[in-house]
Amino acid sequence: MKTIADLHMHTSVSQHAYSTLDEMAMAAKFKGFKAFGITNHGPGMLDGAMELHFLCLRNLPNELYGIRFYKGAEVNIKSYDGQLDLPESILKNLDIVIASYHAEAIAPASPADHTRGLIEVLKNPDVDCLGHIGNPVFQCDYEAVIKACAQEEKLIEINSNSFTVRPGSDKNCKTVARLCMAYGVSVLVSSDAHSKYAVGSHDAALKMLKSISFPEKLIVNSDWDLLQRRLP
Repeated sequence: MKTIADLHMHTSVSQHAYSTLDEMAMAAKFKGFKAFGITNHGPGMLDGAMELHFLCLRNLPNELYGIRFYKGAEVNIKSYDGQLDLPESILKNLDIVIASYHAEAIAPASPADHTRGLIEVLKNPDVDCLGHIGNPVFQCDYEAVIKACAQEEKLIEINSNSFTVRPGSDKNCKTVARLCMAYGVSVLVSSDAHSKYAVGSHDAALKMLKSISFPEKLIVNSDWDLLQRRLP
């Protein structure tokens, strides 16, 4: 298994990250990737980027160092009714939108609430992918969420960083991956890199996917044509 892009990464605009856009682009190029994405945290995080950051992404080139640059956001889910921390006027112009729960932006509640919130978010036409849903802090009904993903034709992230920074995620991520196989839901493997040193760090996620014989045709960033069809 291999990947040709890393689309969930943060620059120093998210203040708990440590590298610039240029450094992240160079690292992706060095890895031999065909594309990379920057998805800084939305303003719902204490040190997230302001709205103007996401609005002004349109002023940047679509390629850096000869590889495709996906301009995106990791938006925070702010309510269990599916409210996000960036407006539709900004989200509609981004190349990739990943929606995630973070305890800094919303207090964990019950699995039923977590499930309802994710299903509501999936109805948002501007959201492309759900981020790190294997986090046990936000336990949910995984089958219900994956079925909704299949209906809405959304992606599920398999976040390689979760295997180390979110204890208990490894078991949940395997459950999520098996359900994605069962329902034909495509996944996005990501590093969630917060520095240039972590760009392309997909080993933990790929090892888990390989262990369950997950089909590469359901990994959108395993092939350029697959990626272009899902995230043009």
